[in-house]
Amino acid sequence: MKHQWFLILLSLAEGPLHGYGIQRAVLDRTGDRMRLWPAMLYRSLSTLEGEELIEQVPAPDDQPDDERRQYYALTGKGRERLVTEGEALAVWAADARKADAR
Repeated sequence: MKHQWFLILLSLAEGPLHGYGIQRAVLDRTGDRMRLWPAMLYRSLSTLEGEELIEQVPAPDDQPDDERRQYYALTGKGRERLVTEGEALAVWAADARKADAR
């Protein structure tokens, strides 16, 4: 799975977000190291939606009504894939730390 896809799924694990919200969440989570430019973001969202890992949802009740904003949320399949990918990354990170200690 591409890094940006994983980070998008991870951002949506906390609840629905619109495109700019996803961009901000990824920047915050990565300490400004991963910037999702609009073309990359919306291509990624389209791919993830096509794979049924995310879906468009109505705006949360606590958000202002703005028809320009499309909100996205994880599907059940998306949450499962996020967990699976996270487990694989944890194993690889542990292996990388062992290699660093040699």
